[in-house]
Amino acid sequence: MSPQPAASASEQKMSETFLGFELLLFRRFQQQPALWYEWRERFRKRADPGAAEDLEAVCVDSTLQTLESLEELDVGDIHQDLWFLSVMVHRRPKHFLEFVKEEIERERLKRFPKYGETLMMRYMNLHHFTVLSLDSMFKFGDDNQLPREIFRCPNVKYLSLKYNSLEYIPCDIGRMCSLEYLALTNNKLSVWSLPFSLTFLKRLHTLYLDNNLLDALPGFLLSLPALETVHRHGNHNYFKSTFMWYHTDVNLRIIPVSGDTQAYWKHESLQFWAAKSIIGSKRDFFQDTNIAPVLKDYISDIYHHFSICHHCNNACLSNTLGFKVITFKNPYLGNTCVPFQHWACSLECAKAVEVPARLEQISAARELDQQYENYIRECIKKFANCRNSRSMLSCASSAKSPDYWGVKWGDNLD
Repeated sequence: MSPQPAASASEQKMSETFLGFELLLFRRFQQQPALWYEWRERFRKRADPGAAEDLEAVCVDSTLQTLESLEELDVGDIHQDLWFLSVMVHRRPKHFLEFVKEEIERERLKRFPKYGETLMMRYMNLHHFTVLSLDSMFKFGDDNQLPREIFRCPNVKYLSLKYNSLEYIPCDIGRMCSLEYLALTNNKLSVWSLPFSLTFLKRLHTLYLDNNLLDALPGFLLSLPALETVHRHGNHNYFKSTFMWYHTDVNLRIIPVSGDTQAYWKHESLQFWAAKSIIGSKRDFFQDTNIAPVLKDYISDIYHHFSICHHCNNACLSNTLGFKVITFKNPYLGNTCVPFQHWACSLECAKAVEVPARLEQISAARELDQQYENYIRECIKKFANCRNSRSMLSCASSAKSPDYWGVKWGDNLD
């Protein structure tokens, strides 16, 4: 399985790939609407100099058919702070002009944006992206918060967010129901910064978590039905004594953890209690048509304030006392033991998670021991047969000349 989309497909359908400079450009336009209108007018006027000022007369269709680079429009100097616009000028001229045309037409027809719809979202929906390649977007000290819009593309199958110094992943990633490949290599992610909403990604089969700050893998990854490969190497806080933990008594694998003393949340509203109940149910509320879009956004906003029990349907505020549970999926052999970390709301739930995992671990270890013993017996048997065969050859060679056996061996090899 290739970890990246085929280059040929990417070259043939560049419109399907959304790149980092596009995200930075439209994020800036959304932060500074006046800047967007300024540059929109520049491109419009240069694309169709004879057009009237009335938006109804604007048409850039003919220009779109022949334009190879926005440099031909001579829109003037682009400040270095807008380097991502300069890159757009060179690499995505038709994408940008097509979007300018669509926005002008939308305003002419007085089509108002839908709830929650933004400039970036309209751009992404226009081009039907299936690949989001967003590696190394941010410099040191930049605001590296990911915009919600990138998670609202239902057709995206490939998402790469490598080398972005991300400290957490938004709950909205659970919206990406078609996602199959997720790369989070070289960030600053811990177990608690990966949202439980990853379990909504029923098609996800490959996950890269290399070079982060994980001390184990989140236990909820075990519930992803299509997940086949998880890359976890190079995590700086990864278990230093995995073998010792593997042989630790069950009660010592259940560790009380204090809540976040800094966390505070006013939870008087009915909306809060409804959101808490939905979060605790672990159901995919993004795909639930019975939940209003405004409530989905509210749940997304407060999702990271909760810890979700891996056994029962309970969501607790992050300042609530709970239990960290360590389990192992595979028997220890060399470095094949994979530790998982779960959160439980009570000691009973913690034991309900750990005890079955320990029984599975023991059963798997016994099976592995049996396989190893069978392998050793087979090796001994083959070795004995090989020795007997050599003894027979030795006796036969004393009765026959070397030339005779050499001819026969040659025939057999042929």
